[in-house]
Amino acid sequence: MPRSSIRRIVLLAPAGGILVDVVGPGNALGVNAPLVVVALLAAAFAVAGRGGLGRMDPADAWLAPAAVAFAGMAAVRTDAWLVAADLWFAMLLALGAIGTLAGGRITRGVVPRVLELSIGLVAVTIGGAIAVLSALATRGEPAGSAAAHPDAKAASPAPTAPGSAGSRLRLGRLRPLVPVLRGLLVAIPIVAVFSVLFASADAVFARFAGDLLAWQVDLEDAVQRSMVVGSVAWVWAGLFAFSGGLLPTLVGSEAAPGPRSPRGEGGVPRLGSVEASTILVVLDLLFVAFVALQVAYLFGGRDTLATAGLTYADYARRGFFELVAVAVLAVALAVALDLAVGRRSRVQLGVSLALLTLTAVVLVSAFVRLRLYQDAYGWTELRFLVVVAIGWLAAALAIVAGLLLTRRAVWTLHVLGVLLLVTIGGMNVVGPQAFVAERNLERAIDPSLVPPDGRTGLDVPYLSTLGDEAVPAVVAAIDRLPDAADRAWLSRFLQGRAADLRERPDLLGWPAWNLSRERARQAVAAWEARGADALVR
Repeated sequence: MPRSSIRRIVLLAPAGGILVDVVGPGNALGVNAPLVVVALLAAAFAVAGRGGLGRMDPADAWLAPAAVAFAGMAAVRTDAWLVAADLWFAMLLALGAIGTLAGGRITRGVVPRVLELSIGLVAVTIGGAIAVLSALATRGEPAGSAAAHPDAKAASPAPTAPGSAGSRLRLGRLRPLVPVLRGLLVAIPIVAVFSVLFASADAVFARFAGDLLAWQVDLEDAVQRSMVVGSVAWVWAGLFAFSGGLLPTLVGSEAAPGPRSPRGEGGVPRLGSVEASTILVVLDLLFVAFVALQVAYLFGGRDTLATAGLTYADYARRGFFELVAVAVLAVALAVALDLAVGRRSRVQLGVSLALLTLTAVVLVSAFVRLRLYQDAYGWTELRFLVVVAIGWLAAALAIVAGLLLTRRAVWTLHVLGVLLLVTIGGMNVVGPQAFVAERNLERAIDPSLVPPDGRTGLDVPYLSTLGDEAVPAVVAAIDRLPDAADRAWLSRFLQGRAADLRERPDLLGWPAWNLSRERARQAVAAWEARGADALVR
């Protein structure tokens, strides 16, 4: 693919994301639907150029107009089901038109080739801008071009103009900086995503960034808009790369494949180690800034948070899931860059491990936030699951670091899948419902376990929603609860559960035997006997 086509993708894909963000969210379906489809198709044809039109079968020329016509029905009809069908057809026809620009055949194509083209379109939609980023990290010449072959210069020497030797000398001195500049270019959108997540997660970081850049932005709105623009730009970039012929091995056409590029499989260029290291260094610097703020006030105690104008409750409620997303994305990025480079350098390995280390600190921050919230309000099953998720991510960081060190990153998904199975097995051993019930009952019995700004007492309605695994814990603690209203509520809960365990037919047969249910049956029987003994006395 010519560099001009890659530049068009870099410009048009984000422009498409901005267009969708402007005409989409907050607006009902109308002329915005055909506008987006027209923009997508026009950009795809612009990227493909004359080469794309030459690859298209004339019999498939009807696909693009038909896509626009179906999309236009959103501005004519208001029946929800009919408009939904129109838009589905418009999307399929538009994707088909883009596929034909890459050499696919639909109208006159045989079924296997059409299926192959469909699979390719699905692949590039998921892969998105990966091919474009890889192309940016190289010279961007298509497979089979003169620049892709070592004998190209000998076969067709370029004319030498007077004074060109001095120009080549100056360019030669700057050439080592070119991979760094390409890496910085790729790093910009990645750092922007992480910056938005950090700013949304942490009020102090957002204030620091706002003071540094003198921005006055609505962070929640910025996150939503960034997600819309980024998602659309990602998908459109993949489709444009497909229509421009950057992914020749995915095209279901009848044409013979061209020669393979030495830079990557199937002619797709691979990322250079310098570019990957540059991306990771820039991202490490962002993580260092965030971690420095965490060390300054999160781990400094209540006084530093008060200085920042935040209460522990407000701080704990904000940003936890954003920080977990940061950890997941950082691990995925480190592994993806390790797999994308042709030859990894020691510098890349070092900055990758540094990123994982900084991510571990971010994960500690997320855990501290959750712990603050849990200390103040008690346990729930969701909070238990989140703690387990943090533990799983911490183990994943260590595993990924080991895989990077041993050059076995290709096994990441396999090992993390095994770790997931082990984690689920451990949760079954612990029993989340029993754990949550026991911890909350302990808080209600001993208020000293609750911090000064926390909520005392027992959330009896929530406790009553837990299953049979919580019944033994309730029976063991009910007589020690200080609040008579709580004891009365839980007594009614146990009475109802005892009746169910004795009378419900679906719980009495041997096929329904369950260990936790049997323990609950024994616990309520002991509780009823205890009450009967008290009446006798």
